[in-house]
Amino acid sequence: MTINEKLTLTIAIIAVVVSVVTPFAQRKYEEWKARISFKLYLKKYLGVLFNILTYDKIEYHIPSIKDNPEKSNLTLPDYIKRFEQDFAENQNTVQYRIAFAILFNIQNLFSVINRTRIEIERIGVEKLYEHTLAYGTNLSKRNLGKIYGIFLLLEHYNSITTFHDRFKEIKSIKRITKDGIIIGFELDKNILKDQQMVAEDMKHLCNNELSIEEVLKINKLLIQEIKIFFDYEALQKEKKNQVNY
Repeated sequence: MTINEKLTLTIAIIAVVVSVVTPFAQRKYEEWKARISFKLYLKKYLGVLFNILTYDKIEYHIPSIKDNPEKSNLTLPDYIKRFEQDFAENQNTVQYRIAFAILFNIQNLFSVINRTRIEIERIGVEKLYEHTLAYGTNLSKRNLGKIYGIFLLLEHYNSITTFHDRFKEIKSIKRITKDGIIIGFELDKNILKDQQMVAEDMKHLCNNELSIEEVLKINKLLIQEIKIFFDYEALQKEKKNQVNY
Protein backbone atom coordinates (compact mmCIF):
# COMPACT_ATOMS: atom_id res chain seq x y z
CA MET A 1 0.00 0.00 0.00
CA THR A 2 1.42 3.34 -1.05
CA ILE A 3 1.74 6.33 1.26
CA ASN A 4 -1.13 8.07 -0.53
CA GLU A 5 -3.35 5.03 -0.14
CA LYS A 6 -2.51 4.82 3.59
CA LEU A 7 -3.25 8.53 3.97
CA THR A 8 -6.54 8.17 2.12
CA LEU A 9 -7.51 5.20 4.30
CA THR A 10 -6.61 7.08 7.47
CA ILE A 11 -8.70 10.07 6.42
CA ALA A 12 -11.61 7.78 5.57
CA ILE A 13 -11.42 6.08 8.98
CA ILE A 14 -11.29 9.46 10.76
CA ALA A 15 -14.29 10.65 8.74
CA VAL A 16 -16.28 7.56 9.73
CA VAL A 17 -15.35 7.97 13.42
CA VAL A 18 -16.27 11.66 13.35
CA SER A 19 -19.58 10.92 11.63
CA VAL A 20 -20.44 8.43 14.39
CA VAL A 21 -19.07 10.32 17.39
CA THR A 22 -20.30 13.82 16.51
CA PRO A 23 -24.07 13.08 16.73
CA PHE A 24 -23.48 11.14 19.96
CA ALA A 25 -21.45 13.98 21.47
CA GLN A 26 -24.02 16.52 20.26
CA ARG A 27 -26.85 14.51 21.82
CA LYS A 28 -24.97 14.21 25.11
CA TYR A 29 -24.29 17.94 25.08
CA GLU A 30 -27.96 18.73 24.44
CA GLU A 31 -28.98 16.42 27.29
CA TRP A 32 -26.46 18.07 29.62
CA LYS A 33 -27.70 21.53 28.61
CA ALA A 34 -31.31 20.49 29.18
CA ARG A 35 -30.47 19.12 32.65
CA ILE A 36 -28.68 22.31 33.65
CA SER A 37 -31.45 24.53 32.26
CA PHE A 38 -34.17 22.59 34.06
CA LYS A 39 -32.28 22.61 37.35
CA LEU A 40 -31.80 26.37 37.03
CA TYR A 41 -35.53 26.70 36.33
CA LEU A 42 -36.36 24.81 39.53
CA LYS A 43 -33.83 26.79 41.54
CA LYS A 44 -35.46 29.99 40.31
CA TYR A 45 -38.87 28.82 41.58
CA LEU A 46 -37.51 27.50 44.87
CA GLY A 47 -35.00 30.30 45.52
CA VAL A 48 -37.11 32.37 47.91
CA LEU A 49 -38.08 29.25 49.87
CA PHE A 50 -34.41 28.23 50.04
CA ASN A 51 -33.52 31.61 51.54
CA ILE A 52 -36.31 31.41 54.13
CA LEU A 53 -35.24 27.93 55.20
CA THR A 54 -31.48 28.42 55.27
CA TYR A 55 -30.32 32.04 55.25
CA ASP A 56 -32.95 34.36 56.75
CA LYS A 57 -32.33 35.28 60.40
CA ILE A 58 -35.01 34.98 63.10
CA GLU A 59 -35.02 36.65 66.50
CA TYR A 60 -34.60 34.11 69.28
CA HIS A 61 -35.10 34.94 72.97
CA ILE A 62 -32.60 33.01 75.08
CA PRO A 63 -34.45 31.68 78.17
CA SER A 64 -33.13 33.41 81.29
CA ILE A 65 -34.28 34.85 84.61
CA LYS A 66 -32.44 38.11 83.83
CA ASP A 67 -34.43 41.34 83.57
CA ASN A 68 -33.02 41.88 80.07
CA PRO A 69 -32.43 38.43 78.58
CA GLU A 70 -30.23 38.07 75.53
CA LYS A 71 -31.62 37.86 72.03
CA SER A 72 -29.94 36.20 69.11
CA ASN A 73 -30.60 36.21 65.36
CA LEU A 74 -30.49 32.64 64.08
CA THR A 75 -31.09 30.86 60.79
CA LEU A 76 -34.01 28.44 60.87
CA PRO A 77 -31.83 25.29 61.27
CA ASP A 78 -30.02 26.87 64.24
CA TYR A 79 -33.31 28.23 65.61
CA ILE A 80 -34.90 24.77 65.60
CA LYS A 81 -31.84 23.17 67.18
CA ARG A 82 -31.73 25.77 69.96
CA PHE A 83 -35.48 25.60 70.57
CA GLU A 84 -35.43 21.80 70.88
CA GLN A 85 -32.66 22.06 73.44
CA ASP A 86 -34.26 24.86 75.48
CA PHE A 87 -37.73 23.32 75.43
CA ALA A 88 -36.38 19.94 76.59
CA GLU A 89 -34.47 21.57 79.44
CA ASN A 90 -37.16 24.02 80.57
CA GLN A 91 -40.58 22.56 79.80
CA ASN A 92 -41.23 22.04 83.53
CA THR A 93 -39.91 25.45 84.54
CA VAL A 94 -41.69 27.54 87.14
CA GLN A 95 -39.69 30.63 86.19
CA TYR A 96 -41.97 33.18 84.57
CA ARG A 97 -39.29 34.80 82.37
CA ILE A 98 -37.98 31.48 81.07
CA ALA A 99 -41.48 30.29 80.21
CA PHE A 100 -42.24 33.59 78.48
CA ALA A 101 -39.11 33.26 76.29
CA ILE A 102 -40.10 29.76 75.20
CA LEU A 103 -43.65 30.89 74.42
CA PHE A 104 -42.32 33.78 72.35
CA ASN A 105 -39.96 31.47 70.48
CA ILE A 106 -42.69 28.99 69.52
CA GLN A 107 -44.90 31.81 68.27
CA ASN A 108 -42.03 33.34 66.33
CA LEU A 109 -41.26 29.94 64.83
CA PHE A 110 -44.82 29.75 63.54
CA SER A 111 -44.45 33.18 61.96
CA VAL A 112 -41.64 31.68 59.83
CA ILE A 113 -43.75 28.60 59.13
CA ASN A 114 -46.53 30.95 58.04
CA ARG A 115 -44.14 32.63 55.56
CA THR A 116 -43.04 29.21 54.31
CA ARG A 117 -46.63 28.08 53.74
CA ILE A 118 -47.42 31.23 51.79
CA GLU A 119 -44.33 30.77 49.61
CA ILE A 120 -45.22 27.12 48.92
CA GLU A 121 -48.70 28.21 47.82
CA ARG A 122 -47.13 30.85 45.55
CA ILE A 123 -44.79 28.29 43.99
CA GLY A 124 -47.61 25.88 43.14
CA VAL A 125 -46.45 22.30 43.57
CA GLU A 126 -48.82 20.96 40.89
CA LYS A 127 -47.24 23.30 38.35
CA LEU A 128 -43.77 22.02 39.28
CA TYR A 129 -44.94 18.42 38.87
CA GLU A 130 -46.28 19.22 35.39
CA HIS A 131 -43.07 20.94 34.29
CA THR A 132 -40.94 18.10 35.65
CA LEU A 133 -42.98 15.50 33.75
CA ALA A 134 -42.72 17.58 30.58
CA TYR A 135 -39.11 18.77 30.72
CA GLY A 136 -37.34 16.57 33.25
CA THR A 137 -36.87 13.58 30.96
CA ASN A 138 -33.11 14.17 30.68
CA LEU A 139 -32.59 14.08 34.44
CA SER A 140 -31.07 11.01 36.05
CA LYS A 141 -33.23 8.78 38.26
CA ARG A 142 -31.21 10.01 41.23
CA ASN A 143 -31.89 13.68 40.47
CA LEU A 144 -35.55 12.99 39.75
CA GLY A 145 -35.78 11.17 43.08
CA LYS A 146 -34.38 14.22 44.90
CA ILE A 147 -36.76 16.58 43.11
CA TYR A 148 -39.85 14.45 43.71
CA GLY A 149 -38.79 14.07 47.34
CA ILE A 150 -38.86 17.85 47.74
CA PHE A 151 -42.21 18.09 45.96
CA LEU A 152 -43.67 15.45 48.29
CA LEU A 153 -42.51 17.40 51.36
CA LEU A 154 -43.93 20.63 49.91
CA GLU A 155 -47.26 18.88 49.28
CA HIS A 156 -47.57 17.77 52.89
CA TYR A 157 -45.89 20.73 54.61
CA ASN A 158 -48.95 22.96 54.77
CA SER A 159 -51.34 20.26 55.99
CA ILE A 160 -48.93 18.96 58.65
CA THR A 161 -47.96 22.37 60.04
CA THR A 162 -51.58 23.58 59.96
CA PHE A 163 -52.94 20.46 61.68
CA HIS A 164 -50.28 20.58 64.40
CA ASP A 165 -50.55 24.31 65.03
CA ARG A 166 -52.20 24.03 68.44
CA PHE A 167 -50.75 27.33 69.64
CA LYS A 168 -53.04 29.95 68.14
CA GLU A 169 -54.91 29.93 71.45
CA ILE A 170 -51.90 30.95 73.52
CA LYS A 171 -53.23 33.88 75.54
CA SER A 172 -50.11 35.64 76.80
CA ILE A 173 -48.58 36.24 73.34
CA LYS A 174 -51.23 36.61 70.65
CA ARG A 175 -50.52 36.60 66.93
CA ILE A 176 -51.44 39.65 64.90
CA THR A 177 -52.53 38.58 61.42
CA LYS A 178 -53.54 40.43 58.28
CA ASP A 179 -54.90 38.60 55.24
CA GLY A 180 -53.67 35.32 56.69
CA ILE A 181 -50.13 36.61 57.28
CA ILE A 182 -48.62 36.84 60.77
CA ILE A 183 -47.30 40.40 60.96
CA GLY A 184 -46.45 40.62 64.66
CA PHE A 185 -47.40 39.74 68.21
CA GLU A 186 -49.43 41.36 70.98
CA LEU A 187 -48.85 40.80 74.69
CA ASP A 188 -51.94 40.39 76.82
CA LYS A 189 -52.49 43.58 78.83
CA ASN A 190 -52.75 41.59 82.06
CA ILE A 191 -49.61 39.53 81.52
CA LEU A 192 -47.59 41.30 84.23
CA LYS A 193 -50.39 41.01 86.79
CA ASP A 194 -51.51 37.52 85.84
CA GLN A 195 -48.36 35.41 85.61
CA GLN A 196 -50.55 32.33 85.95
CA MET A 197 -51.54 32.98 82.34
CA VAL A 198 -47.96 32.28 81.23
CA ALA A 199 -47.90 29.12 83.34
CA GLU A 200 -51.13 27.89 81.72
CA ASP A 201 -49.77 28.63 78.25
CA MET A 202 -46.58 26.75 79.07
CA LYS A 203 -48.66 23.81 80.26
CA HIS A 204 -50.50 23.93 76.93
CA LEU A 205 -47.17 23.62 75.11
CA CYS A 206 -46.18 20.60 77.19
CA ASN A 207 -49.55 18.95 76.57
CA ASN A 208 -48.96 19.33 72.83
CA GLU A 209 -45.33 18.22 72.77
CA LEU A 210 -46.08 15.67 70.02
CA SER A 211 -47.37 18.43 67.75
CA ILE A 212 -44.21 20.44 68.34
CA GLU A 213 -42.13 17.38 67.42
CA GLU A 214 -44.09 16.84 64.18
CA VAL A 215 -43.74 20.49 63.16
CA LEU A 216 -40.01 20.48 63.82
CA LYS A 217 -39.59 17.16 62.00
CA ILE A 218 -41.20 18.31 58.73
CA ASN A 219 -39.16 21.52 58.82
CA LYS A 220 -35.89 19.65 59.39
CA LEU A 221 -36.66 17.25 56.54
CA LEU A 222 -37.49 20.06 54.13
CA ILE A 223 -34.37 22.00 55.11
CA GLN A 224 -32.23 18.88 54.64
CA GLU A 225 -33.59 18.08 51.17
CA ILE A 226 -33.54 21.62 49.83
CA LYS A 227 -29.95 22.06 51.05
CA ILE A 228 -28.95 18.96 49.07
CA PHE A 229 -30.75 20.19 45.95
CA PHE A 230 -29.06 23.60 46.09
CA ASP A 231 -25.61 22.13 46.94
CA TYR A 232 -25.64 24.18 50.13
CA GLU A 233 -22.26 22.98 51.39
CA ALA A 234 -20.59 23.93 48.11
CA LEU A 235 -22.24 27.37 48.24
CA GLN A 236 -20.96 27.88 51.79
CA LYS A 237 -17.41 26.92 50.77
CA GLU A 238 -17.55 29.26 47.80
CA LYS A 239 -18.84 32.07 50.00
CA LYS A 240 -16.08 31.43 52.55
CA ASN A 241 -13.41 31.42 49.83
CA GLN A 242 -14.70 34.73 48.47
CA VAL A 243 -14.49 36.29 51.94
CA ASN A 244 -10.96 34.98 52.47
CA TYR A 245 -9.93 36.17 49.01
